[in-house]
Amino acid sequence: MTTACDEKHIELKPISSCRREVEVAMVEMLVSLQKRGWSAAELALALADASEDLVMMIATKRLRPN
Repeated sequence: MTTACDEKHIELKPISSCRREVEVAMVEMLVSLQKRGWSAAELALALADASEDLVMMIATKRLRPN
């Protein structure tokens, strides 16, 4: 993801189709959660932790397919 920002606006520019869809969904989720009162910093940390957990589950093949 590439970003451009000023004081009040962050523009996300996705790279690949899959990543673009993930980023669009992620930004929509984050905006919704910020409206519920979570700070951007809290959300960024939670998202990073959850992403790391998912990568580790995939790496150890503990993730069950749908």
